[in-house]
Amino acid sequence: MAEGQNSFSLKYIIYGALGLFVVYSMFFKSSSEQDYVEETIEEPTQGIHLELQETEKDLFKITDEEILQNRADSKIIATFLDSSVDTFTLDEVKLMEANDPKRSMIRTVAYAGMFGYMMGRPMGSGVNRSAYASDNAYNKSNTAGRSQLKSTARKTTVKRPTTSKSYGGGKSTKSYGG
Repeated sequence: MAEGQNSFSLKYIIYGALGLFVVYSMFFKSSSEQDYVEETIEEPTQGIHLELQETEKDLFKITDEEILQNRADSKIIATFLDSSVDTFTLDEVKLMEANDPKRSMIRTVAYAGMFGYMMGRPMGSGVNRSAYASDNAYNKSNTAGRSQLKSTARKTTVKRPTTSKSYGGGKSTKSYGG
């Protein structure tokens, strides 16, 4: 009987050690085992002077964009249907509230042009033709303006972790229970 007890306890010791190894590898995976992806981030160092014209109620179009030497000088000049004019800094545009339709449209149109690069849109993406009042304004921004802004941008390569393949590391779209 002593021989049967030894094999019984040895079997559970092996199962226990295997279980601990699995739990450890799922929750305590070292960062050296983590998979990383390199990504280049481009951040404009120059600024943009953007002119918008309200063409219909709460509908704006870009009439002109000019590159400025300093990013901090970035601003939007918006001309409204009633001929009033308002100026917004880059920080003000980033904070514009979505519940104000006029300001929300200003932000949306600004994001579609070169000013969008100031707000965090990837510089590899193009500008949206429908955001511009004319072909001349679009072509000016899409060709010379965009390439000048991109050529002077600060490029930083970062490593970011890929999604983990271990337990709890991925995202699930399924939901159970209630």
